[in-house]
Amino acid sequence: MSAIANLLRLPQYARNLGRLRQVTAVVIRHGFGHVLLRAGLDRYAGLINRGLVLTDADQELSELTWEHRVRLALESLGPTFIKLGQVAATRPDIIPMSLVFELRKLQDNVGGFGGQAARAMIESELGGSISTFFATFDDTPLAAASIAQVHRATLPTGEQVVIKVQRPQLDRIIANDLDLLHIMAAALEERVPEARQFRPLTLIEEFARNLKRETDFANERSNIERMRRHIAHMADVHVPVTYAALSTRRVLTMEFIAGCKVSEKQQMAAWNTNPQTIAELGTKLSMASIFEFGFFHADPHPGNFFILPNNRIALIDFGSMGAIDNDTIDELLTFLVSLLLNDPEMLVSQFIDLGLVDDTVNARAMQSEIGEIMARYNGATLGQLDIGQFIAEIFETVVRFQVQLPVELILIGKALSTMEGIARELVPNYNPLESLRPYLVQLYVRRVLDPKTYSKRVYRVLHDWWGLVRVAPADVRGLLRRAKLGQLQLQVRNPDAELLRSKNERTFNRALLALWSCLAWLMFTWILPQADRSPPWSLLWWYAILLGGQGLFAGSLAMVSWLRSREL
Repeated sequence: MSAIANLLRLPQYARNLGRLRQVTAVVIRHGFGHVLLRAGLDRYAGLINRGLVLTDADQELSELTWEHRVRLALESLGPTFIKLGQVAATRPDIIPMSLVFELRKLQDNVGGFGGQAARAMIESELGGSISTFFATFDDTPLAAASIAQVHRATLPTGEQVVIKVQRPQLDRIIANDLDLLHIMAAALEERVPEARQFRPLTLIEEFARNLKRETDFANERSNIERMRRHIAHMADVHVPVTYAALSTRRVLTMEFIAGCKVSEKQQMAAWNTNPQTIAELGTKLSMASIFEFGFFHADPHPGNFFILPNNRIALIDFGSMGAIDNDTIDELLTFLVSLLLNDPEMLVSQFIDLGLVDDTVNARAMQSEIGEIMARYNGATLGQLDIGQFIAEIFETVVRFQVQLPVELILIGKALSTMEGIARELVPNYNPLESLRPYLVQLYVRRVLDPKTYSKRVYRVLHDWWGLVRVAPADVRGLLRRAKLGQLQLQVRNPDAELLRSKNERTFNRALLALWSCLAWLMFTWILPQADRSPPWSLLWWYAILLGGQGLFAGSLAMVSWLRSREL
């Protein structure tokens, strides 16, 4: 049954018809009435004549590009649709790059709500009069966005704080808009075949999950505390302190950051700020967040970045964060290092190794096109080099070859592009590649050679082998039982099967010995530095000796076996 029929049959959608008419009217005004006609949604535009749908567009808007009109339509539809556009801007694997660039310009042009409404929300959430919790409270918001606005306040103990207050009725507004977006996405997938390549339902479901996390300020506070732990050793980076007793799901109280934005050149001059130092610090921090912390801004923008006195920086707004594990970090680091080293073969090989390229893709042609892009940008001067455009062209090329890019890689591209924009406002000829290349290559080599990284992998391998050992007896009993019942048949068609079996056994035994030797030596290299810091002949020393001996013994057996057979 169609999405439109479902809409008509289910009474719970009746309350959304007014909003649906409003949405469709905006879509028509921005010149997309033909999409409504094909999706069957034009009937909710409040029009008597279906033909009016195509002629009711704003003539001034019709002169703009379709990407520009999409952005303006989303901005005019309010918080939920603005956030939808921002999420879509992180998915160039399913959205055309021309639209991605336009959606990155989305602005939360949403007016603030009154100070009394903010007070009421705070008092309702904290369970008492605002004067009980704050010595002063400024009714005029410092900033307002689609989800919340921020007010300055002072604690009874004198600390200057800011309070992030969620918009009244936001949950209801978002729930209604998500219902409508599901209806519209289902209608598009069902009735407009060319829209299916954008996977509208998948995009809406991903968006709903992200929005749920972003509107939960308890989640944001947890993110802030996690980032504070990560940057605790970095004296030149600051993340605001939060106040748990004054924070809930809809209210977040945190330290006031007395910093300036990159556009405030006079304040920077008064602090004797070194723009080059700030640019390099910000660039390296954005990469460290991804490749060292595995925890980074999923929606970075200049408003999250503040400059402090003494060449320090501060980060704010942790509602939308990404988290990745060690394996993903290694994969993404390989991607980026291949870009920095202008190595298209390394990049395409990584795509193939991870199964992102199927057999129908012409890998050689893709590698050739990527190489041409790299060569073109490699010859650019500092003033001409545009990292964001460079990465966008690489992404556009691989997507055209139907490579399913990892979302995390796309977010890295956005983080680099955003940081490049901030850095170049500070230093017009700043080249982020010059500071990133040695840092990332060094990090790549360090991770490849780090015993801790391998020890975790060794543990996983041993865990898998132990799982195999545990289930093997039951599996063998099952095979024997089937053999007794006559249910097991073995067919051998190769006349030299016995010779082949013996040869395979020897090869397998040598491989097993070599693996045993490698694992023992890896564990030995991990334990030895720790044993060196322990008392002589402690348990760690005996472990190190045992593992080293096992590695030497197994390696020797494998070598002797190979020398006897002269084959591996």
